[in-house]
Amino acid sequence: MIDSEPKKAAKAPFYTALTAGLSLVLIYWFGSPVSLGYDFHEDRCLPDVHLSLLVHHAPFEIHDGDMLIFSKQKGILDYVVQEFILKVVAGVPGDHLTISKGEVQINGKTVVRGFPLAEPFYHHPGQYFEKDEVIPAGKVFMIGTHRLSDDSRYWGYLDTSTVRGSGYKIF
Repeated sequence: MIDSEPKKAAKAPFYTALTAGLSLVLIYWFGSPVSLGYDFHEDRCLPDVHLSLLVHHAPFEIHDGDMLIFSKQKGILDYVVQEFILKVVAGVPGDHLTISKGEVQINGKTVVRGFPLAEPFYHHPGQYFEKDEVIPAGKVFMIGTHRLSDDSRYWGYLDTSTVRGSGYKIF
């Protein structure tokens, strides 16, 4: 038994190197499961989030307040050059959404006020975006916390099939 100890010790570096090598190949092949997100713009859609950990795996469940990363849908945020977009979930399927008189309410709670991008960016008055409905299955209502955030109050619901992962505030 004493002779087997040196053999085990000699194999340990080999298995460590093999595991590290396979891990690198898998990360290269399938992409890193995590990354860091940094918004360098002075006016960010989430002004209280400077650096975030992005987990590139779609969550099993989506809840109000979750930060999600998603890929752009056709016709939504086309001007954004980044691969992924990070916003906060304000409403999930089954929630009651009311957009009226410059306020967005989910289940009677105001989540955002105003439509500063309505006319200069979308060329419509704020009343154009008004609605009173239940958020449908497979959709979520996303917001940014900056008053100039381009979010679901303008472009509607986000299809959950475009969700690519979750974000977590670091600072």
